[in-house]
Amino acid sequence: MKKKKESQRGRLLATCLVLFSLIGMAGFLIRFGQKPLVAEEVEKAVGIPLVVDLLEDTGKRPHIKRKIKQIVVHNTANPKSTARNERDFLSNPTNTSSTSWHIAVDDQEMVQAIPVTEVAFHAGKKEGNYFGIGIEICESGDYKKAEQNAQKLIAYLMKTYHLKIEDIKTHQAFTGKECPRLILEHWDDFLEGVKEQYKVIK
Repeated sequence: MKKKKESQRGRLLATCLVLFSLIGMAGFLIRFGQKPLVAEEVEKAVGIPLVVDLLEDTGKRPHIKRKIKQIVVHNTANPKSTARNERDFLSNPTNTSSTSWHIAVDDQEMVQAIPVTEVAFHAGKKEGNYFGIGIEICESGDYKKAEQNAQKLIAYLMKTYHLKIEDIKTHQAFTGKECPRLILEHWDDFLEGVKEQYKVIK
């Protein structure tokens, strides 16, 4: 009888632990509101490979969870650099800057360096870093294609995180820097392209 009671008590304890875990997970989602991207889901939706190669350097990736409120668009300002080159540079020992980003996009693929649900240092101001997804558009290869790929990604992020077109910002909006330098002159057209992709992204 004693063993039976202990067994029942053990099952009750296990059930409680599972419930507390579920409640804790729900609380996390309620607090921060979003889940990290799943590469397979992104690739299926936008038709572009997403390589996940997460940075561990705490100087560039502080591992701070946050709520996504906007997307910040950048150009890499390096005409010879691909998305993988940009990711490699983040881990280069000679790169002592704290600057980082979430996803780099070129004409072939996308590379994620930091989960979009975490802070990255890309906008130069706390508002952009703490609430914005930093998208670096590479200038190498077929640049027009890279922009189109970025538009698809941004449209997907808008749907996934319930953002509006007004939530898409330039780097310039935070610091005055001429960035994204190849898009500023046709920013409105770029946003129109995002809107068109938003209509077809599932």
